[in-house]
Amino acid sequence: MEWNYTTQLEGQDVIVFWWFEADEVGIYDSEVKMVLYKGIDVLPILSEETIYELDARSMNEYEANLMEKWA
Repeated sequence: MEWNYTTQLEGQDVIVFWWFEADEVGIYDSEVKMVLYKGIDVLPILSEETIYELDARSMNEYEANLMEKWA
């Protein structure tokens, strides 16, 4: 599955493109595929730690979005 959302990174708006697999148990095999800042993919210059944080944030944002839809 694919999902994207806008978030803040270093105080700037970026669009995160996130791919993942999901089943009845939960989300697995997730990966940030692209991070756009003003139309430019900045993923190649981000640290592994930042990419890991964005992956975790993506999961939280996606699950929160699902909860809003079901509420």
